[in-house]
Amino acid sequence: MFLIYLLSSKQSFLDSFRLNCKRLITMDKPSMIKLVKSCIPPLDGKSHKGQAGRIGVIGGSLEYTGAPYFAGISALKVGADLVHIFCTSPAATVIKSYSPELIVHPLLDQPNAVNDISPWLDRLHVVVIGPGLGRDPKIFEVVMELIKTINRKNIPLVIDADGLYLITQNLSLIKNFKSSVILTPNKIEFERLSEKVNGQSGLNGLGENIVVFKKGSTDEVFCALSYAQWKSNSGGSGRRCGGQGDILSGSIATFLHWMLSNVDKLNISSRADQTIITSSLSCFAASILVRMCNEKAFRMYGRSMLAGDMIEYIHEAFQELYGE
Repeated sequence: MFLIYLLSSKQSFLDSFRLNCKRLITMDKPSMIKLVKSCIPPLDGKSHKGQAGRIGVIGGSLEYTGAPYFAGISALKVGADLVHIFCTSPAATVIKSYSPELIVHPLLDQPNAVNDISPWLDRLHVVVIGPGLGRDPKIFEVVMELIKTINRKNIPLVIDADGLYLITQNLSLIKNFKSSVILTPNKIEFERLSEKVNGQSGLNGLGENIVVFKKGSTDEVFCALSYAQWKSNSGGSGRRCGGQGDILSGSIATFLHWMLSNVDKLNISSRADQTIITSSLSCFAASILVRMCNEKAFRMYGRSMLAGDMIEYIHEAFQELYGE
């Protein structure tokens, strides 16, 4: 069963919201899918390598090598052209062994990590921070500096896993962020974040460019614009194996690049509205895709289903939802 709400706002908000965006207030699933499809780059042979998405993943440590792989390979499978993973040295060879498609940089634990990674950021359309990051204080120091650099470079950001732990302890890092920021907490991470900001009103007020995507049996988006919020319980299963959140974060990154690159097709006139609505639609697009992958993989493997099994259904689910 599919459940979605785009919550009505107070009249003062509606009065200020552009007429050509009012349709979002009563958006249903087919209409949102249509908007997503309008932003997906066509496979017409007219684009060059990299145009469909150059995604960066900052994460990967000695203990956690699978998470950045799942985020990176999912971004590619959804349709990004290139993925760069910035990890610690012990993780690099392992991650490379998972797939030759991933460009792996063992730089996070190097003495000049920020200076070495910063030039690569200029090539990227969206950065994902958190998959397999771990909680080493020295690595956190590097990541905090990278977040400041990402803000200066105006690069959209998706924050997941231990990246969320870092942000929850240092909310000032994303305050006044100029580009899109999407936080993707699970139930426990969401509770920590909510406690930090004193509840839902605090989540909605984190920043005008910040969207919080709560993952669970029902996915839900919180943001500054009430008419861009939604809930969805489409697809999915009761299986909660590790790696599913990483698949989601990589998928969101690719959709976010597509939405931002084709924002003119959404007829959103306000810059602030553009940032929130493209982020919300990106979360929606990835949510229903990943939940469908979960449903399909669970139907095949049941209790034995793993995150890697879901990867194999990305193409099939994408075709069913969005076409080629």
